[in-house]
Amino acid sequence: MNDRLFGKILTVDDTPSNNEILEARLVSEGYEVICATSGAEALEIVDVDPPDLILLDVMMPELDGYEVCRRIRKQQGLQHVPVIFITASELLKENVIEGLDAGGNDYICRPFDHAELFSRIQANLRVKALNDELEKTKEELLRYVSRSTRTLVEGLASGETTRASRVAEVTVLFSDMRGFTELSESLSPDEAFARLNLNLGKQIEIVEKYDGIIDKLRGDEVMVVFEGENMVDSALQCAREIVAVLSSYAEQQEGKWAGVGIGINTGEVFWGDLGTMSFKDHTVIGNTVNVAARLCGLAHQFQILLTESTRVSIQDPKLRYRSIGAKLVKGFERPIEIFELIL
Repeated sequence: MNDRLFGKILTVDDTPSNNEILEARLVSEGYEVICATSGAEALEIVDVDPPDLILLDVMMPELDGYEVCRRIRKQQGLQHVPVIFITASELLKENVIEGLDAGGNDYICRPFDHAELFSRIQANLRVKALNDELEKTKEELLRYVSRSTRTLVEGLASGETTRASRVAEVTVLFSDMRGFTELSESLSPDEAFARLNLNLGKQIEIVEKYDGIIDKLRGDEVMVVFEGENMVDSALQCAREIVAVLSSYAEQQEGKWAGVGIGINTGEVFWGDLGTMSFKDHTVIGNTVNVAARLCGLAHQFQILLTESTRVSIQDPKLRYRSIGAKLVKGFERPIEIFELIL
């Protein structure tokens, strides 16, 4: 079986004839080739049209190959593009060390055997293909992981002193679809799934716009955490936009499936890991979360309810509200005053 890999190769050499020879050989082997005659030109090319592999001359005026490689490695998305240094001088140990320290992957000396060059190209393209596959797998897995968990894992992996467990002041938003259980009884499983996915997809887009952290997607319910100086305003603006978008869908499609009730509460939570070594969820727990969930349960379709602790932290005068009176909420011995965001 032929497992040969092809791709786009950038050759960088300040001697045009060297580029021309390499280009002719590479094209004859089936590669797409781009040529640059200076380090500066090479950097412009990789910025606009990143190659799959770079053949980089070491000795060039102004920017030598090592400096070009260092700058390439600093660019987002180019960390795994293989760089093979080409040198006309004797390959010394200190040259190899400098090249590897600059981010290079391999070396070859002129005059080189073309069979050896193609073997090195293939070996490095295989490594890149594995890295690309790993990145795709990582991106797909991240779709199933909350942002808080992702941030924690990335921080720990990079050696940052991110605390896995902490007490934090946050605003918690719960959104729950109204009447979906009854509606789904009249739909086929695929129809119910499609409507649920459309509803949740619209909400997720808005949550990300307001920098909310989606902590849970549980059935037709969404739990979102907001943190920071403007967390209350962000949560309320997010909730208001969710209602505006979904109510518009309900009017257009006569879809009861679009209706949501939203509850918002602000206070202290414990943010930490739940689970075992094989499966962990980085989440928030505490009475603040419980109260937000219960307000969500009290909210009617397209109604946004909030607590006193949330109301007192509102900064934007455009976020108006009214009291709907005291309600007995599970977890409190006495009724608490609840407010409704005016849409």
